[in-house]
Amino acid sequence: MTSVAERTWAVPTPAQVREDLSAIDLPDLVARHGTPLLVLEPARVLRQYQLLREALPDVRPYYAVKAQSHPAALAAVRDAGGWFDVASRQEVALVAELGVAPDRCIYTHPVKKPADVAAAVRAGIRTFVFDTESELDKFTGLEDRVELLLRLGYRSAAALIDLSYKFGAEPDEAIDLVRAAHRRGLSVRGLSFHPGSQLRSVAPVVEDIRHAAMLLDCLAAVGFHLEVLDIGGGLPVPYDGDVPHVERFVAAIAEEIRPLTARGIRVISEPGRFVAAPSMLAVASVVGVNRRGGVPWYYLDDGLYGSFSNVLSDHVHPTVYAYRTLGEAVDGVPSVLAGPTCDSTDVITTAALLPPLEPGDLVVAPCMGAYTSVTACEFNGLPKATVVVV
Repeated sequence: MTSVAERTWAVPTPAQVREDLSAIDLPDLVARHGTPLLVLEPARVLRQYQLLREALPDVRPYYAVKAQSHPAALAAVRDAGGWFDVASRQEVALVAELGVAPDRCIYTHPVKKPADVAAAVRAGIRTFVFDTESELDKFTGLEDRVELLLRLGYRSAAALIDLSYKFGAEPDEAIDLVRAAHRRGLSVRGLSFHPGSQLRSVAPVVEDIRHAAMLLDCLAAVGFHLEVLDIGGGLPVPYDGDVPHVERFVAAIAEEIRPLTARGIRVISEPGRFVAAPSMLAVASVVGVNRRGGVPWYYLDDGLYGSFSNVLSDHVHPTVYAYRTLGEAVDGVPSVLAGPTCDSTDVITTAALLPPLEPGDLVVAPCMGAYTSVTACEFNGLPKATVVVV
């Protein structure tokens, strides 16, 4: 578990992974379920979510369901009294099945099918995001049942994934877009932005909050007094390198939002990766061994089209350890880990530091809860990893 007293959040060491697994009989899980596996600990979801609420008490965190949508993970957020960020009809149904009240959800996809808008409204969701004038037409006839947040596009080179590349209005369009909504009888309650995914610095968040605060002032000056600011997500997770701890982000964020909350503006966020990633451990078996160009190659029963889809879709580089040598002082050599499909691009990493492995050996990867099972597919007819809740 992370602690706000620490300055950095470090990549879990082999000894730490071994300690984390001390309460889990991994060989027994493998014997019962086979591999590949994703071992989910809902208690870690709960702890990460609570940590964020304690660190930023003036920001309401809406957990991004898209990061990890397993019912056990969602139930942990629900049981913490949490809120949810949904982005599809299916995600609306997932949280509804868990008994989550619709007023605890916001629908943040900026571009939606009219039928999906109608379904979400029927489910009781009121808050939606938009970033173009044409999107406003999808709320015709629902004017008294919805409230809107205008998503802004703030590009950030510091983010691993620029989440304003695809969505977000230009800030200088904001006044015209709010006016367009009001002409249609729609209520715009606030502004929204996302600083980007897996940030290594809080600077982009601070800059975006400052700009959004000025824009709120400009809108107020022309008669639009908005009440909400959604600052997105972006908190980093240590996949293959240490990252700044959450305390280094929240101190700067708290300082920037203090004047906003003092004047009654409600600040919310959309954490996903930060909450979900530490909750899952990936487990795979070595299926084949080879030596190519003098380098060990280990062929696993999981890969880029499975749990390690985060390498492709999310541009992360998970750290992978040999299970049988966890916590032991062994020298590893750079090794290639290849996935099980017959696609030659299905290579997880070319630089895993591993001892010699044999078919049947297990490898494990921590921090595999976000954008793994949710982005996996069954290419080549290979099933997704079994999720085991412990």
